[in-house]
Amino acid sequence: MTVGFRVVQEGIATSVQDAGRPGYSHLGLGRSGIADQASAGSINRAVGNAATAPILETAGGLVVECLGRFTVATSGWTAPRVTAEGEQIQVNPAPGQQWGYFAVAGGFRGNLVLGSLSADTMAAIIAIPVNRGAHLEIGETGGRSLPDLIALPAHRHTLTVMPGPHLDRFASTALQMLTSNQWTVENNSRVGVRLGRGRIEPADGSASAASEPMVEGALQVPPNGLPIILGRDHPVTGGYPVIAVVDDESISQALGAAIGTSVSFRLG
Repeated sequence: MTVGFRVVQEGIATSVQDAGRPGYSHLGLGRSGIADQASAGSINRAVGNAATAPILETAGGLVVECLGRFTVATSGWTAPRVTAEGEQIQVNPAPGQQWGYFAVAGGFRGNLVLGSLSADTMAAIIAIPVNRGAHLEIGETGGRSLPDLIALPAHRHTLTVMPGPHLDRFASTALQMLTSNQWTVENNSRVGVRLGRGRIEPADGSASAASEPMVEGALQVPPNGLPIILGRDHPVTGGYPVIAVVDDESISQALGAAIGTSVSFRLG
C-alpha cells in the first residue's frame, strides 16, 4: 500500500464510502455506501476505477495534501489530472449538489468492516478515519487507461416513486398531494432528506405505529406531515407510515440534491 494523502481539513460529514455492506439488516445494520452513486460513479470512472470503488465523500470544506504524483478527480472538475507532490486540493460539492467526491486511481485502502470500507452514521462504523492529520492509503492502479473528460450525470429533480405500503393511513388525496406539489429540500444528511413547502395529512390524525422494516428511498411521513426520504444510513426499522418509495433510477438524484433544491414526484 502507498500513503497518498494527508488530511489538512476534514470538512463537513466527510467519510470514505464504497458500495456498502448489504445483507445485514436482520442484524440491525443497514447497507450504507455512497450517497450519490451517479456523481461518485462518474468521478471514479474518470480515474479508471470501478463506479463504487472507495472514494472520499464530503458535504464541503475537505482539503487534502498530495504526498506524491497520483491521478485524481473531484467534483467540479471537467477532467482528471496528475497531482504534484505537496499540492493541496479542496473538495466541495458541485453546484446544486449536496455531496462532493474525491477519487484517486486505485481507490482508497484500509481494513474492511464486514466487507466494506463505508463509514456508517447510524452504526458508528469508521473503517478509515478522515480526521485532520490522518494519512490515507491508496491501492494499486493496475495501469488503467483514463478518459479525457469526466462524464457528468444529468441531475433531474423529478423523482419517480412507487406507491407505498401505508396508503390506508393517509387521506384519500395524499398521493395526489405528493405528486402535484413542488417540494423543497430543507435538510440532507446520510440518514435522510427532509422536505418542506407542503404537508401530507394522515387519515386518522396519527402518523405513528409499531415499527416495521425500512428501506432506502422510503418516503416516511412523521406527525408534522413533512416527508422524509430515507438515505443510505437509514434506520432499519421505523414507525412512521410510508406513502411512497423512490425507485432505483431516482435515488441518487434524491440523496444528492442540495439544501434549497426544488424536487417533485411522479408515479412510475
